[in-house]
Amino acid sequence: MVGGVDSFGESFCKNCYRIETLENRNEVQERRIAELEKIFEQKYNEQQSQMNQMAERMEKFKTIEEAGITGTIEAKAWSEIVKTKVDEELKKVAQKVKVVEKQIEIRIEEDKMKERKKNNVIIHRMAESQMSEEKEKNTEDRKSVIQLINEVLEVPCEDKDIRRVFRLGKLTGGEKQRPILIEFRDGTMKNKVLENLSKLRNADEQLRQISVTHDMTESEREQCRELVKECKEKQKKEESGEWKYQVRGLPGDMRIVRLRKH
Repeated sequence: MVGGVDSFGESFCKNCYRIETLENRNEVQERRIAELEKIFEQKYNEQQSQMNQMAERMEKFKTIEEAGITGTIEAKAWSEIVKTKVDEELKKVAQKVKVVEKQIEIRIEEDKMKERKKNNVIIHRMAESQMSEEKEKNTEDRKSVIQLINEVLEVPCEDKDIRRVFRLGKLTGGEKQRPILIEFRDGTMKNKVLENLSKLRNADEQLRQISVTHDMTESEREQCRELVKECKEKQKKEESGEWKYQVRGLPGDMRIVRLRKH
């Protein structure tokens, strides 16, 4: 989170928000998906092979029975024990396969969500429009966002550079401002906006309250929350007064770093 004081407890320099180019990020995501599919395909094949082996063993015992070899009580009892064991193993393998398939679905859906969010940012604490109609509110929000980018962040931005602007959540009537999501048409504009967020420090008091974040997936937000919590704990234990801890990095690849105070 950037602009003013962020949720990590420190303000970041603009270089902390320089992100990969759109082309590089696409390549990284494609490699991750390919690697993930390869790993899970291997696991799936291993589980499928085990199921086939169990099925062959089960069929073998059926054949032995049909041939009349298991004529004694002891042989029949042993055959039943083995078949029960085989059935249990088959069920375990089938359950493992379902778990692997579910993990694949979740990870692929997560990557699709990242792809949809890659050009987005979320602005927090930006004043709500006082217009009565939702359409009019959205029109004012869009104008305010473009004005902020052009005049405060000093990034040339036109209406055509923004695909969508909309508020997140329902209007409750309270004073709290709803976050506003900005979907840019490409990653270049997003990069420029994030790189120039330090200019908010020189804006008027109301605009200095604004902060901007990446539009993260649920798993990325959870990772961020955990790191922020850990970061605060580390800061509490810092007794020398020489170091500060911050969360750095792109969504999904964040980490805690220790920096010397100036």
